[in-house]
Amino acid sequence: MDMQFDSDGYWNRSSRAAFSFEDEDDEIDGISTELPSSNWDNNGIFSDDSELPTNNYCIQISIKDLLTEEALKEVLHEQTLDDRVMAKGVSAEEELKLLRRQVQSTLYPNVKATTHKLMQGKTTSLEMYKSLHEKQQLLDSLLANGGGGHAIIAVVLFLKRTLNSAQFHGILKQRPKVLQEYLSFLQDCGDISGHIELLQRFGRHQEAALKQFQAAIELADPSGRKHQLQRLVDAYATAGVGIIPLYEQVFHAALKMQLLLEKEPHLVADHLTPIELLYACCQRNGNWKEQDMLKLISPQRFAADQQISPAQYEWTALNERAQAQAYADLECIFERIPTWHPLKTKQFHISFDLASAVQRLYELQAPATVLQLFLSKMSNSNDKLNLARRVKCIKAVIDAMAGLKQQQELIQLKETLPDRSEEKFYCENALKTLQSKRWTTDNIKLKL
Repeated sequence: MDMQFDSDGYWNRSSRAAFSFEDEDDEIDGISTELPSSNWDNNGIFSDDSELPTNNYCIQISIKDLLTEEALKEVLHEQTLDDRVMAKGVSAEEELKLLRRQVQSTLYPNVKATTHKLMQGKTTSLEMYKSLHEKQQLLDSLLANGGGGHAIIAVVLFLKRTLNSAQFHGILKQRPKVLQEYLSFLQDCGDISGHIELLQRFGRHQEAALKQFQAAIELADPSGRKHQLQRLVDAYATAGVGIIPLYEQVFHAALKMQLLLEKEPHLVADHLTPIELLYACCQRNGNWKEQDMLKLISPQRFAADQQISPAQYEWTALNERAQAQAYADLECIFERIPTWHPLKTKQFHISFDLASAVQRLYELQAPATVLQLFLSKMSNSNDKLNLARRVKCIKAVIDAMAGLKQQQELIQLKETLPDRSEEKFYCENALKTLQSKRWTTDNIKLKL
């Protein structure tokens, strides 16, 4: 379709009129906030000669359309209160009104305006709040409007300075959020003593005890750390406050560990965990058959002092002895003398999963004889067989098959073993034992 750009009708359309040189001297007396109606055909966007309109609409909106008259007065009022410099050309009457408002804002509290300034982070004076009721109103206004920590702390510090101790703590007790903000402020400022004192005052003895313990442990000086731990143990032993017994055990254990480090400075470096210290004690222990419980460095004594569980003690000792390749000491670690046994003979006892011990020994490349020793303690033959195959312990596999009376499987296994090897002789003896048991009296069933 040919476009007729030279026709007068095309340029005289309202949708094509962009400007006119004849309107240069016209003045606009008023501006409407309503959009001008469009005279161009909406369907014209699908025609060949259609173009988007090029009119640039300039819309001016009054500030009264955005703010109510009351809100506008409040904004202007706050600006005049903050502005201490008089504008030029202000009449004496207006100047007097401004000065009167500024004096009133200084002498008489305005909770709403002060709350607004504090929440915006502006500097404002709180000295006009004299009575306890006015101070509580200001704090409650901040809480009701969702005031942040900085605004709350500013008011709390003002209350602490201007109120007595009973009134101040009464306000904190009635407002848990304010109390928590103040506790966080004391902790961030490093006022540990004030933090602990406030926790104790409000009956939060568990948190106070842990905070005291943390402060004592973090001391760099070993003698100062020992002194603070001793004071902590003595204080809670006679205080009669309700801290859980576990905390007291932890305090005593930390003090004993500090005494060990003091008497054995060459043992290990400082700031190690109890398990790491137990590992170091295992390295220095020279007699696993009869440990001297009078020595602080004895692994069993140290584990008892530090409230280390038997499972943790045995696992740590197993790892240390296996890495040191001192496999002869492993059986001594797991020997126990049962108190109920009249003869008091030592028996093998393990406090954690036996399969985990076998797997760990296999990872540490323990010899097959050690693996067989631990596998022989397993009572379930099926579990023993599966685990023995996993750790490639042939003798334990033979023992498990013999326990399950798998004669055919033993014969097949014997054929795969090298000639004149120790495992093949062991397998042949197992087969002989298994065949001889078929004719024992225990296996003969008498029919009456």
